[in-house]
Amino acid sequence: MTKKQLFAAVLASLTIASGATAVCAKNYDDVPENSRAATEISMLSDIGVIRGTSENEFSPEVPVTREQMATLLFRLMLGRGDAGRENTTAFRDLYDPYYNGAISWANAAGYIRGTSETSFNPKGGITKQDAMTMIVRALGQESDNMNAGYPWSYINQAVRLGLDKNLEDVPYT
Repeated sequence: MTKKQLFAAVLASLTIASGATAVCAKNYDDVPENSRAATEISMLSDIGVIRGTSENEFSPEVPVTREQMATLLFRLMLGRGDAGRENTTAFRDLYDPYYNGAISWANAAGYIRGTSETSFNPKGGITKQDAMTMIVRALGQESDNMNAGYPWSYINQAVRLGLDKNLEDVPYT
């Protein structure tokens, strides 16, 4: 497994699992030390992919939104913290400029699509099947015929890549 695949698997685990975990390098007051993805959160925190909701809070029970997933993918794939504030998409429902650059980048790259031609639903939640689909696309593992078999073609590819590790108890939807 390549470094990007490993980090993508970790990202999938973290964005999907509702019971997020402890951070070894960064301690958050609301995260227990014995959580199931402590190593992964520590790695992603150390490289700047994941940040807490404040200096001392991680908010592990708060679901990940579509706009946050775009930002996580941006940070993971490009290794940069800020994508800018400009919306270069046709989406008319992007209201928080903080996420505009990451959404624009992820959409232009084909990793994240809108819920329609002009709508993104930035505050909508990410399901396991959506996260797997986005990560499969980001890793360049999408083929031309996969959309016809959505979501199972993406899920099957994600499983082949090992993105389902420790997620067996999380429903796809």
